[in-house]
Amino acid sequence: MSLTPVPEISAEELAEFRRGVDALGPVQRRILALLIPRLIALEERGDTDGALRAVEEIRVILCEDAETCH
Repeated sequence: MSLTPVPEISAEELAEFRRGVDALGPVQRRILALLIPRLIALEERGDTDGALRAVEEIRVILCEDAETCH
């Protein structure tokens, strides 16, 4: 599947995102594959609180094995 970059995202940001995804384990990838579409749907509906909760879930998953996470 080929992703079309969003105009607001620079090539550097996209490359950094891809490196981060490549570093994830298979379980984290599966969970994110479910949460990211949910985040998009919440944003499209204008559900800011729900979107913020989804972002927090994603942050927790990404930071699960990291020593520091901001």
